[in-house]
Amino acid sequence: MARNECKITIKAGFGHAHRSVAFLQYPVPYVDVEGAFDSLDKASERFHLKSFDMWMDDHHRPKRYHGWNKSEHKGEYSDCFVFKNVGECERLYGFLCHPKAPEDPNYEMCVLVLYAQKKKWNTDTAELDRVEKMRKDTHVQAALQDPDLFKEGEGEHTWNT
Repeated sequence: MARNECKITIKAGFGHAHRSVAFLQYPVPYVDVEGAFDSLDKASERFHLKSFDMWMDDHHRPKRYHGWNKSEHKGEYSDCFVFKNVGECERLYGFLCHPKAPEDPNYEMCVLVLYAQKKKWNTDTAELDRVEKMRKDTHVQAALQDPDLFKEGEGEHTWNT
């Protein structure tokens, strides 16, 4: 029997009153955001960290990050979110959630799932489909409910297959 692990690690905003950005680790090949982020050059890393800060402080910067509203793609991706570095063709795709609900339903977290190089203007919905799959995954949801997520900055869930 194999043991699998799902981890969610807060990358920015640990202790922030209203928002945070976290990285997902999950045993499927396309969940690669943490390794990809760690391999970025320092300028790209700083760019994305600054974008995380701007989003957490509720600045409106659609050239750096955005979601998809219900009028786009038939509303299928309204919980998806992307941080982007247009100059480097980099995208960090994830989903928005409210892991402190019902106690604090206004607290919002962006859980980043995957990294992509984007060379065209149109959204690649295959990436959004992968993000949606992770957003709905029961193991990811269990990791989001781990009490250590907001105590230690890391929530996890393990299971056997």
